[in-house]
Amino acid sequence: MWWLLIWVLVVLLSGVYIGARAWGLWGQTKELGSELAIAQRRLDAVQGQLEVLGEKTGGPHELAVFSDVATARKERDRARAAGHRARRRRRAVSHPMGVKHVD
Repeated sequence: MWWLLIWVLVVLLSGVYIGARAWGLWGQTKELGSELAIAQRRLDAVQGQLEVLGEKTGGPHELAVFSDVATARKERDRARAAGHRARRRRRAVSHPMGVKHVD
């Protein structure tokens, strides 16, 4: 007889535990749904702005994969040189004259 009472108590406690976990999961699911709805509205707004800006810039540019190799190389070299010059200018401003770069 005691075994039956213990068994019913274990089943009842496990049911309460599972119910509490399911109730928490339901709340988290509702929160996730509302967050996804907010994110979707924001994404739609950003995509609308992106489409407007894309039209203003003149559309997509040619991918480097499909361009001439020599032209792409010259453009890359120019971009790297400009980056190096900008880095040197920034470094000259931040370092005193007596400091030398030893790399």
